[in-house]
Order: sequence, then structure tokens, then C-alpha cells
Amino acid sequence: MQESSYREKIDPRLHIYPSQEADRLKSRLLQHHETGILDAIGRELFTRMDTAGLVPIFVLRGGLALRDAYAEAAGFGPAGVIVPWRARHTEDPTVSYASLPVVPGARYALVDTLVASGRTVIACLQALRVRVPGARVDVVAPFVATAGRERVIADAAGAHIHCVWHAEDVDGDGRMVGPGFDVGDLALGWQGRHLVWSGEGGERA
Repeated sequence: MQESSYREKIDPRLHIYPSQEADRLKSRLLQHHETGILDAIGRELFTRMDTAGLVPIFVLRGGLALRDAYAEAAGFGPAGVIVPWRARHTEDPTVSYASLPVVPGARYALVDTLVASGRTVIACLQALRVRVPGARVDVVAPFVATAGRERVIADAAGAHIHCVWHAEDVDGDGRMVGPGFDVGDLALGWQGRHLVWSGEGGERA
């Protein structure tokens, strides 16, 4: 994975918040797969960015790991959830459920632990823009891969990206290289087998 966080001028819509403490926490996370470390990394990001007037939409499942950190850094306020679904990782996801607070004049942000290939976040952005046309929807994730960053910048006009690491790698299936664990499983506290299904898309083992 990206060894350390650093600023790089790539696009005006890319906002990088380097943090030596986040870099230290990332090294710990790769050795000890603990939700609390993800929570601390989230706080490093949220306390550095401008969250005024921002309505977070947590992307399940990984976004769940950042809910408490966001509330601690930005205060408790309106928030939503969105649930993307795909039967296979190589497929483009669809949104099977979402709950979005309708806040006049709000700036929304999809909050997830990572953006790898960008397929999930683009599907979520498209679904939100159909239902809240004209609203600004940004992307907030500590870990962002080069592939996902480029896809969001190219395919999501007006969306800004807020991250700590912006140049992670993905493999041939679009998975982020390096973590060695599933972030969604970590957020739910179980690294074993999960039964996963959707009324729209069937079941995934």
C-alpha cells in the first residue's frame, strides 16, 4: 500500500490531508486488524477537513466503521446510509437501499473507508444525483486508489474527493492491494463467513 501520505497537485477537486499520525495508524492496521484503528484514522481525516454544512451518507458496509469517528469530529447531525449491491466483485454495483435526509442547501458526502476501482462510489453518486438533482455530492474516504480517483474525477463532474492517501493500487479484479482483510467484514467485527443477499440481486456466499 502507499507508504506515506503526501500532498500532490493533481486536480482542484482532489483534497489530500497528509498526517504522520494516520501513517502510523495505517502501519498498525496492517499488522492488527482492529476496527478501532480505522476509527482513529477516520478522526485524523475528519478533523482536518471542513465538515460545516456537510451531510454524510455512509456507504455500507465499510462506511459503518467511520460513523462514530465522524460524529466525534463533526458533531451529531443529519446523516444517511446507502447500500450498494453486486453478486460478484467484478460487476458494476447497483444501489439496493438508501435513506437520505432532505436538508435544504446541504452539501452531501459519500463516506466510505476506501475507494478502490471507483465502481461502487460512481454507482452511489449516480443514484443520489437522480434523487437530489443539482445537489453537490462529494466523496470522503481515507484510502483512495489511483484508479478510483481517476474514475471519480472523470465520471463525476463537480464531485470533490477528500482523503489521506490518494495513490493506492488495485489488482486485476479492482480490489485494493495491501490490506489483507475485507474492510466490510472488519466493520462488522467478523472475519469469518458471512451470508450476503439482496432482494434485487440474489445471494452471495
